[in-house]
Amino acid sequence: MELALTQQFLTRNDCYLAGRPLIPQGVMVHSVGVAQPDPQVFIRSWDRPGVAKCVHAFVSRDGAIQTLPWTIRGWHAGTGPSGRSANDTHLSFECCEPAGHTYQGGQMVGYDVAANEAYFRAIYRNAAALTALLCTQFQLDPLKPGVVICHAEGNALGVASGHGDVLHWWPKHGVTMDQFRQDVARLMLGGDIQEDEEEDGDMTQEKFDEMMDRYLTQRAQWAPSAWSEQARLWAREAGVVAGDAAGERYRSFATREEVVQMLYRLNQILAGS
Repeated sequence: MELALTQQFLTRNDCYLAGRPLIPQGVMVHSVGVAQPDPQVFIRSWDRPGVAKCVHAFVSRDGAIQTLPWTIRGWHAGTGPSGRSANDTHLSFECCEPAGHTYQGGQMVGYDVAANEAYFRAIYRNAAALTALLCTQFQLDPLKPGVVICHAEGNALGVASGHGDVLHWWPKHGVTMDQFRQDVARLMLGGDIQEDEEEDGDMTQEKFDEMMDRYLTQRAQWAPSAWSEQARLWAREAGVVAGDAAGERYRSFATREEVVQMLYRLNQILAGS
């Protein structure tokens, strides 16, 4: 699915200026904890010195705004009961909440589920699309434990402070984080979000094979990472990797057949040296 993603970096925020590096190992989902659907309100408030928080993006019903480079450590999770922090491992984004409710003791008060259903579905779809994009870019498995989590789950895992988001909100619309992770995985395979559990029976082996073929074709077109450039140049010049009509497909998965072929070529090179 398409995601309207723009950039508006918080260049005056202390977190951005600190610029500590991050190697993303997961994605943490937050919600803003106030009835405010406009992400620009938060961007204006956070884009200044002295603000001890910063996320990588804000998700609204219209799309997502990236506010921090993906490879810079954010300030979003706090410190968990274990003394560790998901700031060191996870990308982060805030989901903007609709207008009309208040908070008491960390719980929504006066929240109209029916009136906000369309708003929530738009937020959910954009959150899933952004998470799928990030998991794809950084080769993360959303179904692996601890990779895609919300703030509340981060606290239970010992890597985030004691906030309840998004489990104080999403279950009101019948959505769990397990479902979210499944939907992210579907999007990564070229599918779509599962709107109705009854539709699960529509997934056939043929449809799954088609989705997987589409996903593998997409992966074959991805550009290789810069860090592997020297190794790729050596492999190409030495003849270890020959490629095919689709190119060298460096971001694709290698079959055992391809692995033994590369090992065979390498053995021939070493035997002739």
